[in-house]
Amino acid sequence: MSKYLVLGDGGHAEKVAGKCAPDKSLYEWKFNQEVDTKMKKRCADHGIDYYQTNPSPAGKDEMGLSKRAELANAHWKKQGKPKALFISYHANAYKSVFNDARGTETYVASNASTNSKNAAKFINDEIYSAFKKLDNGAKNRGVKTEDFTVIYKAQMPSILVEYGFYTNKADIKILKNNVDELVEATMKGVCKYFGITYKAPKKENNTSKETTYYRVATNSYLDRNYAEKEVEELKKLGVSAFLDGFKKDNKTYLRVIAGSYTDRKNADTQIAALKKKGYAPFIVIYIK
Repeated sequence: MSKYLVLGDGGHAEKVAGKCAPDKSLYEWKFNQEVDTKMKKRCADHGIDYYQTNPSPAGKDEMGLSKRAELANAHWKKQGKPKALFISYHANAYKSVFNDARGTETYVASNASTNSKNAAKFINDEIYSAFKKLDNGAKNRGVKTEDFTVIYKAQMPSILVEYGFYTNKADIKILKNNVDELVEATMKGVCKYFGITYKAPKKENNTSKETTYYRVATNSYLDRNYAEKEVEELKKLGVSAFLDGFKKDNKTYLRVIAGSYTDRKNADTQIAALKKKGYAPFIVIYIK
């Protein structure tokens, strides 16, 4: 167990209405999930434990903001209250059409500790710096105070990051094409907060290149019999399905996977096809 803990909170879920770019080229929940998933790996690279409040937002409604804070608080206490930071990941919007509003901003609650305020400044400055390197017109909207439920009720130092505006054509270009740079900026800020040395990602080579898979899942079960029954049902429909195990809250679940793709568009196509067959599929990101 590490003496450091990041509690990642990917904002929103697929069924939360209105959280998308005017041209629907970016859905906020997908961006938030991608940042959350990649931060989990990068924290592991630095020996930092990581907990996700919202690991599988696809196909779901909002779980409730208080619930997210409750999950984070419970996990933090269970781990013995290590030095921690709760980060809620978001992308911003202003109105429902593309406009000039843009920039990076990070929030703390009115009850924020000094540690929360320090973390917010470290991370906001690093993200703005990353934006500025990619677009000289980037704007730093700074650290602000707002009592968003997730950070107000989180019992450890907590911040909410708005990376940029998906209603701004300059910002959305970076949100869509430069997630890795934004994740690294966030990681640098996290390292400053914990007082540890930042480690750049290892350069990939032909023998150790990682691949991101978009797995289409239809359900998760504790009972293997139910999971295997659904696999057989899918196979009868001509869908190549298999089981994948994962642990949560000291329980082992079996997730029914009905397709694994390196291209997100192919995964989205499979999602649409399964919905027509009466399923409620969702995407799970798997990095190998």
